[in-house]
Amino acid sequence: MCAMRLTGYADKFGVHPGDTIKFYVNCDGPAEFNAEVVHMINGDTNPRGPGFIEKSIAADANGTYKGRKQIIHGGSYGYVEDAPQFHVDSFTLQCHIWPTTPKTHPRYWKHGAQGLVTKWMDGKGYGLFINEAGFLELRINEHKITTGVPIRDHAWHFVAASFDAATGEVVLYHEPLIVYALDPVIEPVKTTLATKIIHTAAPVALGAYVETISDDPLGASSLPAGVWFAGKYNGKIDSPRIVKKALSRFEIEQMKGGAQPGLTERRNSGPTGELSALIVAAWDFWDGIDTITAKDNGPYRFDATLVGCPTRALTGYNWAGENFDWKHARKEYGAIHFHDDDVDNARWEVDVEWTVPELIKSRFYALKLTTAEGDEDYIPFWIVPKIGKEQSKIAVMVPTISYMAYANEHVACNAGGAELFIYRVPIMQHQNMFLAEHREYGGSIYDTHTDGSGICLSSRLRPILSIRPKYDHFLAQAPWQYPADLHLIYWLETMGYEYDVITDEDVTYDGLARLENYNVIITGSHPEHNSGTQLDALHNYSQRGGRLMYMGADAWYWVHSFHPAYDHLGRGVVTEMRRCESGIRTWRAEPGEYYHQGTGELGGMWRFRGRSLYSVAGVGMTNEGFDISTYYSRTPDSLDPRVAWAFEGISYDEPIGNFGLVGGGCAGLELDIVDVTLGSPPHTLAVATSAGRHTEAYLLVMEDFGFNQQGLDGTTHPRVRGDIAFHETPNGGGCFAFSSIAFCGSLPWNECQNNVSTLVKNVLDRFSADGPLPPAPAEAIKHRGRADYESPALATTA
Repeated sequence: MCAMRLTGYADKFGVHPGDTIKFYVNCDGPAEFNAEVVHMINGDTNPRGPGFIEKSIAADANGTYKGRKQIIHGGSYGYVEDAPQFHVDSFTLQCHIWPTTPKTHPRYWKHGAQGLVTKWMDGKGYGLFINEAGFLELRINEHKITTGVPIRDHAWHFVAASFDAATGEVVLYHEPLIVYALDPVIEPVKTTLATKIIHTAAPVALGAYVETISDDPLGASSLPAGVWFAGKYNGKIDSPRIVKKALSRFEIEQMKGGAQPGLTERRNSGPTGELSALIVAAWDFWDGIDTITAKDNGPYRFDATLVGCPTRALTGYNWAGENFDWKHARKEYGAIHFHDDDVDNARWEVDVEWTVPELIKSRFYALKLTTAEGDEDYIPFWIVPKIGKEQSKIAVMVPTISYMAYANEHVACNAGGAELFIYRVPIMQHQNMFLAEHREYGGSIYDTHTDGSGICLSSRLRPILSIRPKYDHFLAQAPWQYPADLHLIYWLETMGYEYDVITDEDVTYDGLARLENYNVIITGSHPEHNSGTQLDALHNYSQRGGRLMYMGADAWYWVHSFHPAYDHLGRGVVTEMRRCESGIRTWRAEPGEYYHQGTGELGGMWRFRGRSLYSVAGVGMTNEGFDISTYYSRTPDSLDPRVAWAFEGISYDEPIGNFGLVGGGCAGLELDIVDVTLGSPPHTLAVATSAGRHTEAYLLVMEDFGFNQQGLDGTTHPRVRGDIAFHETPNGGGCFAFSSIAFCGSLPWNECQNNVSTLVKNVLDRFSADGPLPPAPAEAIKHRGRADYESPALATTA
């Protein structure tokens, strides 16, 4: 067991001076905890570097607080509050299901029955279930009627059950939509019960059932508060219905069409006349795909609230395979995939609040939580200046979308081939072990759900234990993302620069206005996941003379969007990504499920949306490897007067970055190159390269080749390298790309007295100065074709 008795999160990532930020804390055991606002400077404990550095901030939120346990009620479901119409005497329940874990292993973290369509609690009520044995089951009060037939996983089934209160007759139907040659026939199960339904105040549940209703304080974070749901279902449900009569099989077939408000002879058929008057609820999940409401088109409009943000925009039982965009065939996308480990909002109670002073520097901050017993956690946040009240000419753009994509990653514990991937035994952090035991904290978009389906949604309203100082990622065995970006922050602080901090979440919502008042924008080390409006803003900024310093690699890679249904809770609460037909993928979206449920846009790689990675910073990601990092060598392009100023103080022959805190060098983990055929501006200068220095652990990305062959690794393939690159943008702007995730890890080396630091300082000093960059020499203005460019991997460095 790995105990983390102190965990927490904030209600926002970026907070403006003068605004209030709220913190939610789980203190499981200790009677009290201490909270202190700290300025984060370095989060790396590597003894070869400067060590962990934080500075205490005088804040009225600092102090000792009473501890309390708070839990996450993980898993997704839909619910409708109790209503008299659900207190039926007779009924028919029906829906289509595509279960993914109909039967679970006894050692599985949540073993037991799963609710489908239920109005049942503690042996009272009625509902359709999948029982512990993986059979369809009807519950009426304490009675359980089952087919005794295993339900095939990852296949569509039509299921229904009826109960006639007058005769006591029960009929249970299980009808696979695909029947194979040697499948036994599944006959309807018929029996008689001498019982009357006992009704309770339990809500109707879709994809779960109500375990109990209580005033236990731990139930406050459930929704509705105090209602404990169990039996969270794994799989898709399509078109559930509740009818207040025991229908015949023919009437059940008619009821598949659901309610048809305003039915006329010119519209598609559905239950009419007396049959339509029997409908209690007819949920059509194809209606309102971009919401977190399951629409009831029946007469009472019992719209269900969806909790946990289950996955929508998924193919239903009737998908024809002709339309792949749900917006063009909505009624074929009537499935919702529920998971027992979904989480959209921990819904904890507020423990600490801080109103940020008006006069405070924009920086990386955290609420440091400690107990007298030695527990510790940090809740990171960023103070972001209001637009028009910028404090500096330099802005660091924090890649919070990427932080969310990797949030609470389970790959270290769940990837069977992790050792092969990183060429060593992964070293786990206590956060990894805790998350493996607490799936209710949710996973990352690199993980799969407990049923094996890919996680495509990530929320920031939960403790994100991977966004922490002192956290080493298993891939790098070194800081990754948040703590890696603190290497850059340490360098800026040590070198005495004034800078602001903004987030890519801010850029997504504010656009160009968030950027245009800065002379230079500095990225983090790994801005891999990006929204379209963020890329628009960066393009518009660079076209207007802005300068971009791209400090990492693997940027502008995946399409992300924020789910609009959560905007009332703040900016960027839930982000979405679909892993489509290419790109480095730990899972693959199913056919027909490539479009985002929140915005309706095509997911996958920006490259396959016609938006070249290379067009943003002049380089694009081509390879990755996780054993060791190497260094860069200057190329003849670095002598060009357009860029030679960047290398003042660095001799031509000296290795650049043959040292560092991430893999031992500045060129490693994931790397970008110049490629004019894929979108690098034709005037781009590749001023340094790591070509020829990588191991067999570094492999070419799959989108760069059409079929497997020998020679795709760092010992042989010319594209397995990194290129430092520079190009000018219109109106006196420019971009410098350092093209390696490991790059920032070399900045703090030797107290920032090194050639990587010199190079970055030369670039930042010029880019942050007022006025346009010096114009290029007249002879540099010429027509260039893509075929005129020569790869630095082939160019001589003599």
